[in-house]
Amino acid sequence: MLKSIIFDMDGVLVNSEPVHYKAYLMALEPWGKTFPYEEYKNYIGTVNAVILDGLIEKFSLPITREEFNEIMKEKKEYLYERDGYPGVDGVPKMLADLKGAGYSLAVASSSPHENIIKATKALGIDRYFDVLVSGESVEHPKPAPDVFLKAAKALGTEPKDCLVVEDSCHGVHGAKNAGMACLGFVNPDSGSQDLSFADRLTKSFRQVDAVFVEAVYQEWERKKNYKASRS
Repeated sequence: MLKSIIFDMDGVLVNSEPVHYKAYLMALEPWGKTFPYEEYKNYIGTVNAVILDGLIEKFSLPITREEFNEIMKEKKEYLYERDGYPGVDGVPKMLADLKGAGYSLAVASSSPHENIIKATKALGIDRYFDVLVSGESVEHPKPAPDVFLKAAKALGTEPKDCLVVEDSCHGVHGAKNAGMACLGFVNPDSGSQDLSFADRLTKSFRQVDAVFVEAVYQEWERKKNYKASRS
């Protein structure tokens, strides 16, 4: 029985990936380094440490991860203060409908916890969530299931009673590894992500409501039961 819905944040609730990419370019300016958005897309869905370490190694930067992270935080804060948090169309109405239908809601994001709080508050959607979980608080990042399992535990819900909403390949695999149903959100700013393992895809949250997520969950259950019967 579907009881809880767990949302990724970046690329799902906040269209933040283009902002993050701009911040990385700004952070690399002192060394005259740059990299294309196509390459950045490979990092989408992972925790900050993976991206920071990857860029430090790629460009042989004379800086520690901690120092690079502080620069990145400053750049991101500057961009968000200047331009605001870019919301994703249809999200507030979708969350209101799902909450009104009685589902418990959580955010399970690779972003730092303070970023999750700031973004959800800035967009006025923080009141819909019962739990906020950062990937930095678990041992293994997506595609490991850790962050989703921690969110389910905090909600008091069994994994089999959860549905995850994700926009990245790493995230979809994380949901599947957690034993949860998954709705894939096709966000063009998240790049050509392989969401084929999701139980259903959507290009717009305007069509997502309680009836929609229940249908996705039932579809997942049918596939799960069919596989069990064949084994």
